[in-house]
Amino acid sequence: MANNRELLSSCPRSAPTRAGAYGLHLPDLTDVVDLLVDAPEGWPPWRIEHAIGSGIPEEFVEPSRARMQSVPTGWVDLDLATRTTTLHVPRKPPHAHIAHPFLGSTAVVVAHWRGLQSFHAGAFVTQRGVWAILGDKGAGKSSLLAALSRMGVPILTDDVLVIDEELRGFAGPRCIDLRRETASALGVGVALGVVGARERWRLHLDPVAAELPLVGWICLGWSIAPAIRTMSGKERLRALYENVGLRVEQRDQRVLARLMELLAMPMVRVQRQRKIETLEETAAAVLRHVEGSSP
Repeated sequence: MANNRELLSSCPRSAPTRAGAYGLHLPDLTDVVDLLVDAPEGWPPWRIEHAIGSGIPEEFVEPSRARMQSVPTGWVDLDLATRTTTLHVPRKPPHAHIAHPFLGSTAVVVAHWRGLQSFHAGAFVTQRGVWAILGDKGAGKSSLLAALSRMGVPILTDDVLVIDEELRGFAGPRCIDLRRETASALGVGVALGVVGARERWRLHLDPVAAELPLVGWICLGWSIAPAIRTMSGKERLRALYENVGLRVEQRDQRVLARLMELLAMPMVRVQRQRKIETLEETAAAVLRHVEGSSP
């Protein structure tokens, strides 16, 4: 764990001067810079606007325009020409809620436009690099990340992972949103009330580097008998496909080649019991496994 603590201590504790997340510079969210990281110069600026709206319109992704549904009602319009997201919801949310979770839909669409890959995944940092956590909704990704954070492990992102051409993962907002049971069991989190479609308890995270190399994957599952095992090629392909951030037809050979590189990385299945009291034990077992694995 010494390397993780050193990584944290090397990150600036002062407010980011060019705040961003998911590979984007976000100049409109300057009042919540504690939730963002220092954006490198290569991260393009992206504006966030708000308009009143409700309903569930049809989604689409075009070469320079896109529309994504917002939960539980409303939608998000994206315009590549103006580098703008317009959030259409009944009431204007605070910037802390825009940063997380509403920014996620912008992250996956803009990543697609930039020729990058995104996944519905969390990620944490070890001395070897970043390990991404995949799993269905309710699989416990955020719970595992929160337990790892309590152990002093740096967290790169909670629920959206954007990966660049060099197979580096981009940092997400500096928070994890938990459900009541997990927040209570770990003794962490501040109640936000209902944000999006559910109640949330927010755990704030320490600073982290904006870009870090991805080295492996963890796919979560439930089982009576806990186990960690290597996944077959077929299982790897299915896990990545089921968790891709934006499912659109992809013909860019560079992106397809990058997907093959991601498939070649170590990937393990972590089976654990549906018992909240075993959460920290599972986190410790995962950390021991990945720190002892080959890069």
